[in-house]
Amino acid sequence: MAEACLRDQPGTGVWLADGPLTRPHQPLAAGLKLLGRELDYLVYDTQAGFDPDSFGAATGALRGGGLLLLLTPPLQDWPQLPDPQARRITYAPEHLGGRFVARLTRVLASHEGLTLIEQGQPEWLTAPPPAASALMQSPTPPCPAPEDSGATYRTPDQAEAVEAILHTARGRARRPLVLISDRGRGKTAALGLAAGQLLAEGMARILVTAPRLAAVAPLFRHAAAWLKQGRMHVDRIEIGQGEIRFLPPDALCQGTEPADLLLVDEAAAIPAPLLERLLATYPRLVFASTIHGYEGTGHGFEVRFRRSLQRLTPNYRRLELQTPIRWAPNDPLETLVARALLLDAAPAAAEDLADANPDNCRHAQLDRDALASDETSLAQLFGLLVLAHYQTRPLDLRHLLDGPNIQVQVLKHRDQIAATALIALEGRFTPDLARDIYEGRRRPRGHLLPQTLSAHAGLEEAPLMDWARILRIAVHPAAQGRGLGRLLVGKIQDQARADHQDLVGVSFGATANLLRFWEACGLAPVHLGSSRNAASGAQAAVVLGALSATGETLARRAQERFSRRLPAQLAGPCRGLEPDLAATLLAMTAPEPPPAGDEPDWRELAAFAFAHRPFEASYSSLRALTEGHVGPALRQGNISLGQAIPLIALVLQHRDWGEVARLTGAAGRAEVILRMRDVTAALLVAMGKTQGR
Repeated sequence: MAEACLRDQPGTGVWLADGPLTRPHQPLAAGLKLLGRELDYLVYDTQAGFDPDSFGAATGALRGGGLLLLLTPPLQDWPQLPDPQARRITYAPEHLGGRFVARLTRVLASHEGLTLIEQGQPEWLTAPPPAASALMQSPTPPCPAPEDSGATYRTPDQAEAVEAILHTARGRARRPLVLISDRGRGKTAALGLAAGQLLAEGMARILVTAPRLAAVAPLFRHAAAWLKQGRMHVDRIEIGQGEIRFLPPDALCQGTEPADLLLVDEAAAIPAPLLERLLATYPRLVFASTIHGYEGTGHGFEVRFRRSLQRLTPNYRRLELQTPIRWAPNDPLETLVARALLLDAAPAAAEDLADANPDNCRHAQLDRDALASDETSLAQLFGLLVLAHYQTRPLDLRHLLDGPNIQVQVLKHRDQIAATALIALEGRFTPDLARDIYEGRRRPRGHLLPQTLSAHAGLEEAPLMDWARILRIAVHPAAQGRGLGRLLVGKIQDQARADHQDLVGVSFGATANLLRFWEACGLAPVHLGSSRNAASGAQAAVVLGALSATGETLARRAQERFSRRLPAQLAGPCRGLEPDLAATLLAMTAPEPPPAGDEPDWRELAAFAFAHRPFEASYSSLRALTEGHVGPALRQGNISLGQAIPLIALVLQHRDWGEVARLTGAAGRAEVILRMRDVTAALLVAMGKTQGR
């Protein structure tokens, strides 16, 4: 049937399928690599499963007049059939629900722009293939380039975007550009056209970053088309002494890669703290993001990042591209994909939550069967998750609806969702499997917290217990700062306790603010990852709270082990951790009273603090002081976070003097030593150790 439909279809296309076929095809996952390409037809075969991320990315590659063939089982049977793609969601795919596919079939059956063909219908064997959507039959006429470059732009929007990028590159520093558009508006191409022109003019170094190199392939392709010369590579273009080069976001945050211009594409899929570091490091930047993208949204990016832009670069400019390039406005295929994957989901209106507070919000655990049939609530809930979290994707919608161990909890204000959380129930492994996890022999899919604490924190009994892991939590921006987040976490703990869970926990990219939030909710840090996440640029932290006597025993052991191991981690694998974050962790994990370990030489420290004893001669005592007493002093308020940073950075993390001076704003080594003498004196005074001065 598919072959018959494609018989007279001109142009190039792709057939996506998992499993054996007699014709050339690519796996479903290859759909993610079609971003930026233009196809005349796309065949998406769901017989071996449906990958929401792949489908969302691949359909965006169809150009005007193109054809989508979605091959499915009979719609009435599809939700009940096993789906091999379930392995991406759970280690027990046989328990995966069918809510996502059931909803998808309802969307497909009710969409006006779609033609449904039953296998074996004879009229389709001789008739021309149906039009899958009323895509426009020719691309938008090109408009002249703003400069005499010989190039053309596909829409006036794109021409304006290129001109704005050029102005940002050539104009005054600290005035970044924010480019926002829906898919298919030529945003990434505009970045490439501008970069090519700037390199041709003699700009020395343009850096490009995005969550994935594949996302900026169109940028390099359009830059190369402009230049028509130079050395082309997958991740860079070189011409003379100039280059356009891709680097991942975490590599740029080290501040060691100079650039005349930094282009950040798909910024919505990069966490705001990392974007803020880029903003502080590079004087000329362009941030580009998709409004309704399959990996993050432009609206969410603006909500999360707007305060940083206004604080650091109040003269930034915002530009939105609205005219589609590859299809007509209000295209039915774009509408279908947006509805099927909730790409255009939006949270409740801000005015409906203007007076939401802990006293007038009610807590509920949602029935997911009812949620899958309630488009308004589902769109509000998923829209809030997309707005709040930088890497929410269509697969997360399927996980939300079908994950066998998932709970969905909300706070509602007059039937509007003010806050939501996704909770995964984890653990309760057999003793044999728990031992294999501890010994590194097995790693079942999912169950992050018990496996992390067993395999990496040395708590062999963790997989035996019952866990409630908070996967996502989001409070509507209009209701933030009123205690709704803490209220929801408290309700989650109450529900987990009623369900006889032993522990509640979270794994997240560590920041000082998030650590303080979770501490206020009663959860303590028990683990710190040894490397940074490439996407977030942050190191993962695990916090947990006990819900039962058994959980209390494990939580206490976990906290004690982490407190003992943290100083060594800061000197080793976590040497690059931000000193203020290290100080926050030391304060939170400080034992009371301090451990009776190696005591410093108090007289030696007094000579350093109040006289002129050299740093090198006092190092051993300063290390003992920092490891055993800085955390408790921070917790008790005897010294400030800023005062602690020189000791932590120099003594625990072994950073060089220049780096510590930069971190603390000191003029150089001499001023750093003065600050270290001051904080040492403050510690000695607070502990009553100034005798013999």
